[in-house]
Amino acid sequence: MDALNFQNNVQINSALADLQSIKNKSKYSEEDLEKLKKVAQDFEAILVNQVLKSMRKGMPKSELFGEGVASEFYTGMFDENIAKAVASKGGFHLADTIIASFTDDGRNSLPVQTLHDYRLRPISTEIKSIKTQDWDRGIIAQAAQKYALDPKLVEAVIKVESNYKADSVSHKGAVGLMQLMKATADELGVKNRYDPRQNIFGGAKYLRKMLDRFDGNLEFAVGAYNAGPSAIEKYNGIPPYKETRRYVEKVMSNYRDM
Repeated sequence: MDALNFQNNVQINSALADLQSIKNKSKYSEEDLEKLKKVAQDFEAILVNQVLKSMRKGMPKSELFGEGVASEFYTGMFDENIAKAVASKGGFHLADTIIASFTDDGRNSLPVQTLHDYRLRPISTEIKSIKTQDWDRGIIAQAAQKYALDPKLVEAVIKVESNYKADSVSHKGAVGLMQLMKATADELGVKNRYDPRQNIFGGAKYLRKMLDRFDGNLEFAVGAYNAGPSAIEKYNGIPPYKETRRYVEKVMSNYRDM
């Protein structure tokens, strides 16, 4: 048990050190962003693994992996892989929050000192305020009117992208109600992706651009919103990506039902 605790402490301290090294940079390269994503997910996986270990203490021992030392070894490996899978798929959104605090001007509020500090203090005051902030649903109609869109279409995209959550952050770093990536937001003139009005107007503007690019073909435009216009052009239609095809189906289904 002491050996396991030592290993966990080493992993946690290593992850915190990696976060600190990235935090100290004034500008991030693509390599830095990829490293940040990996470190953030590794950090979340460590904490999820600890939760699993704590849960097992209060549960009857399983015979799935046999008995004795071998059982503890394989159970540990199983928990570690489960934790990594949970973190890579969004998990408790801890990794997403870490990434957002670095990439959206929240880096100076990130408490990278100890695990104790990390658990007790908010990662970013900006993100905390957004979580309690409601938003005016009338923004949807306003944005739709400005960009000549059906407000039901804009709402259908919002529902699939973020389920109406203004503070939503994906594992890829897309932010807000319409899940704008940083580069896309910059192109659209969106300064704060967490601001519901800016985000929805930006997403609606991009959706309008996709409709114009594909001559009003709604499914192509929705597919381009998810996979990018180059993917639609490459395959002359919805690309054979499971994620994109499911995305188009969900948006169109929601749109029809609204």
